[in-house]
Amino acid sequence: MNNTDRLIKISNALGFEAIDIVEMFELSDVEISEKEVEYIFADNGEKQIPYEKLEAFLNGIIVFNRGEATLKPGQEKRQPMQIADPRSSNNVVLKKLKIAFSLSSEDMLELIRSANVEVSKDKLSSLFRKEGHKNYKFCQDIYVDGLLKALSEKDLI
Repeated sequence: MNNTDRLIKISNALGFEAIDIVEMFELSDVEISEKEVEYIFADNGEKQIPYEKLEAFLNGIIVFNRGEATLKPGQEKRQPMQIADPRSSNNVVLKKLKIAFSLSSEDMLELIRSANVEVSKDKLSSLFRKEGHKNYKFCQDIYVDGLLKALSEKDLI
């Protein structure tokens, strides 16, 4: 799955229209027009969006659901990018959706399992670890798809 596929799947699961997607980007201080969003969807994921845009979109969902973070003195508004390795994109998607919807690890387990995807507590924990940790595992598409399927069945936004 590429970044465009991820953005489309997340948007569809959460019931976002083009205007909602534009708003999520704006909440992360990223400019994108409705026409650009419509092009991304019409292109069926052929045009790869950069990791920075995917992460900005996810950050926008967090701000939309939880509000702006309170900054500590000297702290910058913009968080450092978490997607360092292209294989870690799914891990970041899971982490940011967990934050956006204030989900506990148990909630995540329940949601993913409700989509008939088998995941253990240890496996889920390894997906949330910091990249480079000895127990870190790259997240497979099946876990993101399972979470998105479960989220689409709930009315979270």
